[in-house]
Amino acid sequence: MILMGVGVLALLCLFEVRAFYLQTLSRDRFLQRAKRQYYARVVIPSKRGRIMDREGRVMAVSLLVPSLYAVPFEVTDKGRAARLLSEVLQVSPSAIEGKLSSNRHFVWIKRHASPQEFEKVRELGIRGIDAVKEPKRFYPYRELASPLLGFVGVDHQGLEGLERAYDKWLRAPAVEMVMERDALGRLISLPLEPDTGGPWDLRLTLDVRVQYILEKELERGMIEAQAKRAVGVIIDPFTGEILAMASLPSFNPNCFSQYPPERWKNLCTMGLFEPGSVLKPFLIGAALQEGIVGRNDVLFCEGGRYHVGPVTVRDVKAYEWLTVEEILQFSSNIGAAKVARAMGAYRYYRYLRAFGFGRATGVGVPEEEGILRPPRNWTLVDLVTLGFGQGMVCTPLQLAVAYSVIANGGVRVNPYVVKEMVRVRDGKRRASFPQPGQRVLSRETCRVLMEMLERVVAEGTGKKASLEGYPVAGKTGTSQKYDPEEGRYSRERFVASFVGILPSRRPRAVVVIMLDEPKRSIYGGEVAAPIFKGIARELVQYWGLPRRGKMTLLADGRSL
Repeated sequence: MILMGVGVLALLCLFEVRAFYLQTLSRDRFLQRAKRQYYARVVIPSKRGRIMDREGRVMAVSLLVPSLYAVPFEVTDKGRAARLLSEVLQVSPSAIEGKLSSNRHFVWIKRHASPQEFEKVRELGIRGIDAVKEPKRFYPYRELASPLLGFVGVDHQGLEGLERAYDKWLRAPAVEMVMERDALGRLISLPLEPDTGGPWDLRLTLDVRVQYILEKELERGMIEAQAKRAVGVIIDPFTGEILAMASLPSFNPNCFSQYPPERWKNLCTMGLFEPGSVLKPFLIGAALQEGIVGRNDVLFCEGGRYHVGPVTVRDVKAYEWLTVEEILQFSSNIGAAKVARAMGAYRYYRYLRAFGFGRATGVGVPEEEGILRPPRNWTLVDLVTLGFGQGMVCTPLQLAVAYSVIANGGVRVNPYVVKEMVRVRDGKRRASFPQPGQRVLSRETCRVLMEMLERVVAEGTGKKASLEGYPVAGKTGTSQKYDPEEGRYSRERFVASFVGILPSRRPRAVVVIMLDEPKRSIYGGEVAAPIFKGIARELVQYWGLPRRGKMTLLADGRSL
């Protein structure tokens, strides 16, 4: 009896030591193990803020959709469950079975399933399969402005475009949700998402209707010209607000992974092109400003061929004597080359930089700066070819900003695409205001340039852009693409362009149109100018602009 008593006492002592070890020395470690057994931590993305156009039309919004998950050890017949789920979800059976065979307590089966898929899975009645609501991004206008808007990933993070550039504003912190289990490991509760204060909504300078007009006419023109790509920008020349921005062919951001990545690129800010003859107005404007040439000065255009060192500059037609105005009207490369020689490299470079070439515009989305080499590296050939837009590259947006200088009377504007941000929680606003820009040309020089550009449309290479009843100014362009493999400019690949100012008296918009590698015709006056005309015809109706000869007062106090 004594030995038995000692034994029981010793056993009780061992229990006490073990209890002290479990409850005191190893308490935290075993609590963590228990939590892992009875709780599953799941990170659920929060809703993103909306993206709206200037009139409040929603262009991107987050909706709650079912995401299917599994508790692997609750699924008894994993092979059968995988086959049934595969038929409904269109996912590989082996992939599903691999997830169901996991040692984890929680696995995703399919994120962002459709309501129809969720209903079918629920009808299967497979134990251990359930769903939780999480946000998914939806773009109601589909392809409209998609390269600018961008898209988000499966975890609701911005990957391209505005979604990426403003990700820290659009995205609220993710929510960690704890899913509680009973002693058998079954999920018995799901805490509700806490209020995190919410993200910010973006209101853009874009107008959905103007964007639709631009994309519709661009697509029509691209098909007719059999072009590889088409790019368009519409900007308010006084405020710098981007009214529309398009790159075609584009993509549907609701299913962006089904499109090649090159379609995701916003060519308005990331595409680099040699401007060609649409650069000539800046050369002429700088020369007029500096007093190097006058509007009616006459230059000899060499009968269509002009030799500069090893290079021969050619005109489409053989001209003899042309005034400076006619050089712009008929787009003479030789005349522009001679004006560039008179300007000199350093003065010309200074003006090109002042117009905004070779540096970022600061529009607020990813963009290229372009390439404009410093004048100390220019040869005489570089100088004369830059006179007609070869030897540098820029983005379509930079062209739009530069033409806004001419349209608004000489000041370079700072473009922007986000008009204001509104915090969802309390309505706090952060508005964008046009910043004062640098004066580049005098008002008188711009007035003369506008008259010259009106003549380009009325009598010169831009006749197909003229719009009956409305004064229009603009310039055509045709530039050869450089072939790096052959080390020379291609004779088969061109960029055709047209930049228009509508209307030319008290402008409302600068419109840039560029077609990459058109096949029907290589000339901007033939394929790009008609696109502008189609856009202009619809814009004057949408804005209610009066025809020539009538006077009206606009909402902002400007008169036409």
